[in-house]
Amino acid sequence: MFKTNVVLDFGYSILFRASCFGFRICYVFTGTVMQEQAAEQNNIITLEDLRPRREDKKTFSDYFMPRRHSGILFDPKKCTGCGTCEMVCSLRNISKIAPASASIEVLRDEENGKNFAIFCQHCRKPLCIEACPTRAIEKGEDGIVRINKLFCVECGLCTMACPEAAPLKDPITEEINKCDLCEGDPLCVKYCPAGALTFTKGKKIRWIKGLRWSVQTISFLLLAVILVGTFCSLKAGALSLSCPAGVLQNIASSGTVVLVWILSASLILGLTILAGRFFCGWICPFGFFLDLVDKITPKKIGWPSFLKSRVAKYGILAGAVGGSCAFGFQAFCPVCPIGSICRSYGATGTLNGANLGIVAALAGLEVTERRVWCRYFCPVGAILALFAKIGLIKIVIGANQCKKFSCIQCAEVCPMGIIDADKLREGLSPDIPMTECITCMRCIDRCPYGAAKIRFRWQKTVPGKIEL
Repeated sequence: MFKTNVVLDFGYSILFRASCFGFRICYVFTGTVMQEQAAEQNNIITLEDLRPRREDKKTFSDYFMPRRHSGILFDPKKCTGCGTCEMVCSLRNISKIAPASASIEVLRDEENGKNFAIFCQHCRKPLCIEACPTRAIEKGEDGIVRINKLFCVECGLCTMACPEAAPLKDPITEEINKCDLCEGDPLCVKYCPAGALTFTKGKKIRWIKGLRWSVQTISFLLLAVILVGTFCSLKAGALSLSCPAGVLQNIASSGTVVLVWILSASLILGLTILAGRFFCGWICPFGFFLDLVDKITPKKIGWPSFLKSRVAKYGILAGAVGGSCAFGFQAFCPVCPIGSICRSYGATGTLNGANLGIVAALAGLEVTERRVWCRYFCPVGAILALFAKIGLIKIVIGANQCKKFSCIQCAEVCPMGIIDADKLREGLSPDIPMTECITCMRCIDRCPYGAAKIRFRWQKTVPGKIEL
């Protein structure tokens, strides 16, 4: 046996003992030791030398079509609390039936006849990996989060960091057990007599995302390249289409209400009543441009909190209409990013540099938050938000299969930031304000449990919702 000090990069030193029977690591806190000083001594190695972090390698397709990994879905309506899953899991872990040694735990409320299963969700961004002081937890390329027993010191920090407390401590062996999906063939799913557990390999084809990108691309080409005119007033044959904000400015500047203007603007407003702010999420050329920019921008630095007012866009709309009335021309349209993109490519095939400068400046805000312009400033979105308030549909999150407190993928993927991740972590179904929702349906496409759905506004309850 030999001894050597191992200095962790967060300042603590531990005593590392190795023998021919394996490794055992125990903490001996000796105070803060600088890693640079420790590296000068021959008998000291750093945690980075011992357990270097695996780089998260992404292919080009991962930025546009992220891979969907396997997982287990739980339906509490079907669970009887029989404990079969715990028994077969413990048999695999320690070769004998001992439910306390399983990597899955069933919480039973016998008084109300309700049960809930706790197991690892193999999160996209696992908090347990960040919490582990010895980097014993890793996420493989197959998406499975595993614990390397060789380096685990059973400190329990992973359990405290996990929203679901899924890493479970075995009272018999004192080891931390965590579901590893039985390497792709989970026994709990195979032997569950009620079918409450289901193994899914994830969606291979995210058809909503593919359809949305296709519609956005076609709309961009039509509005910015092919059709002649500006989006403020666009005519293709007998079809006339006008921007609602542009129509309001026209009415304010001329003092005249023209029925043709109202009818041309009513197409977008009618679509908004039927399908929410569908235009913003699927058709708007500037929104499509922002989505492209979001794919290549670095990590978000955050929009200043004192500017996070979604009421600001209504003020900009009022200012645009008031300015048009005062000056006698459309005050906002010359700097509108939507119109700027539509005007940037003329019939001669030349680019309008000034208009593109406006687009580039506003797109630069993407380094702070996704769709900052759409969230806080767009006057067109303000008008559509008013009509979405009386729309026919809504998006609800929280069906019976929703693992709210451990899976917040819907909140992470929402470009408008309107899904409350804190409520999800508390196990509550967040209310989605349809005035701010752009009906992109990313939450529906991303949800692995089918818990995000479109419902009619008059349907009061969440589909399949149960109280736990």
